[in-house]
Amino acid sequence: MNRIVRFLSRIAGRRATRGDESRSVAGLISLRMTIAMAAVTVIGGVLFAAGVLLGSRHEFTERGFDPNSMSVTQQFGSGMMVIDTRKAIAFTVLFVVGVVVAVALIGRYYSHKEVAPLEHAFALQKHFVADASHELKTPLAVISTRIDLIDFRRAHGQPIDSAIADLRGDVDRMNAILTDLLVAARGAVNTEPVALATTLHQSVDAVALLADERGVTITTRIDGDPKHFIVAGNAVGLSRCVVAVLDNAIAHAPDSSNVTVSLGYLHHGDAAAIRVSDHGSGIGDNPERLFRRFARDDDGTAHQGYGLGLALARDVANRYGGTLDVESTSSSGTTMLITLPLVDAAH
Repeated sequence: MNRIVRFLSRIAGRRATRGDESRSVAGLISLRMTIAMAAVTVIGGVLFAAGVLLGSRHEFTERGFDPNSMSVTQQFGSGMMVIDTRKAIAFTVLFVVGVVVAVALIGRYYSHKEVAPLEHAFALQKHFVADASHELKTPLAVISTRIDLIDFRRAHGQPIDSAIADLRGDVDRMNAILTDLLVAARGAVNTEPVALATTLHQSVDAVALLADERGVTITTRIDGDPKHFIVAGNAVGLSRCVVAVLDNAIAHAPDSSNVTVSLGYLHHGDAAAIRVSDHGSGIGDNPERLFRRFARDDDGTAHQGYGLGLALARDVANRYGGTLDVESTSSSGTTMLITLPLVDAAH
């Protein structure tokens, strides 16, 4: 609870900071616009005057008169110039139009330039809220199921100590997910050696209750020495990736069926491969759509999410130099493939 309070306080502080930044950016835009428009006005005025003068200085000659032989020059001087009102009006209109166009272009340029960082920050905030909402959905569902289990055991006089310990572990896992999401939102990539076999077992444990509700059995297989499957990453982030793929497989697997999770080598052993296979009805001819944000697969199943799980899972895999793709799909099932480069110490 204290962590949530601190998190909300941090968001409030960031909002106040963004308000100050907005005022600062508005002042900066105003200053630059003022300078730019002053320059446009001066340059435009010079060009306007030059155009009128150059277009009118030979007015007598253009009409076939000799300025030196005209009496008007004797009265007003030979340096007199005649302004052609039609040309003056034309240049005035061009000047006004030029100023309006310059104002529009300069305003558009500086607005986009100065507001772009704020738009980017706002987009990151929206993504974080969406990502956090989705990533916390699974652990919250597990916690809710765990509480129901505790109530059932207490009502029947059964021991609840182990269930409470599991509940505390679920809360700690949710806390770790929040931390990883905050790190990812800042664009930071903190890596450490991670044992994939351990991460795999933790991920399976995290969704075990959800699988039990559907009557789905999860089978885990490790093809090789678990000590060799060491990657550079973050245990919580990688677990998020595996949990998202497992949650998707469980949701689309038929009731009382089996989901298989295997860990092995990819190609010549330069990368680890995690395969998650279900016996669902497949995902069609365009599996890549599943990895787009907010792309929902309305396939008639009870599980209709927000189209974020697999997109976030791919983001995590990519963050640590890996990939997430659909290896195969058909009417008899789908296999998701997660690949991660092994660290040198694993060989």
